[in-house]
Amino acid sequence: MVVYRHNGDHGRKVYTYLRDNGVRFMQFIPIVEQRGIGQHAEGNATADSTTGEKRWDDRVSSRSVRPEQLGWFLIEVFDEWIQRDVGQVFVQLFDQTFGAWLGHEPSLCVFRKQCGRALAMEHNGDVYSCDHFVESEYRLGNIQELPLIEMANSTRQREFGVAKESTLPQYCRDCEVRFVCNGECPKNRFIETPGGEAGLNYLCGGYRMFFNHVRPMMELMVAEHRAGRHVSNVMHRLRGRVVPAAQRSPSADASSVGRNDPCPCGSGRKYKKCCALGRD
Repeated sequence: MVVYRHNGDHGRKVYTYLRDNGVRFMQFIPIVEQRGIGQHAEGNATADSTTGEKRWDDRVSSRSVRPEQLGWFLIEVFDEWIQRDVGQVFVQLFDQTFGAWLGHEPSLCVFRKQCGRALAMEHNGDVYSCDHFVESEYRLGNIQELPLIEMANSTRQREFGVAKESTLPQYCRDCEVRFVCNGECPKNRFIETPGGEAGLNYLCGGYRMFFNHVRPMMELMVAEHRAGRHVSNVMHRLRGRVVPAAQRSPSADASSVGRNDPCPCGSGRKYKKCCALGRD
């Protein structure tokens, strides 16, 4: 299921529709379409009049999901899932997040420290470093000319994968949720950090909101797992404690809550240590 500008405000509705129609394995893919060079002038960010958060609408298409939209979408889905569907419905991002909290290396290339093991092949046999980088500078060769394994293990391809980690801005390196995100996909790293450093992921604010929101629940799930119990036990422990995101107004919450107040997302953490991080 793609998450884009027009369904990005309806996380719980999208999730419950899929679940109630028998879907048990879900993947939510954020749509980010970067505008071509020259289409966004200097690409300056504008501030949202309600939240004060920077928006980079001039750098993406009108269909692209906004970072804060994605964050709240995922929070809504998670809050519904954690209360009744653990062990029954499997959401790829939640599996990846839980694995990261267990200390496992993410299996999805977008969340790994380094990538480069998911090449793309065109109908004519041309092979590229990644399906998000099917461009001449990332062409590794053609299977009619070179063995696939040779291209996959080439110096160029190794350098492509290592660059995912080596080009991270310091803002990412210092982030408290880097261990689960690792800067996400390089294709989305086209905005600047609050300090003006290039290479920040467009979706950073949304993912940071989400990962900080789920931290207490992930810690509970890890505790259940390490105690030899099924992680679905977390539903009984959390029953009544999670405030459904669908009952909240993000902008209203942000405007009325103090930095040291409990976060309105219901995580139990202080606002400055939770969703405020996604608004830096």
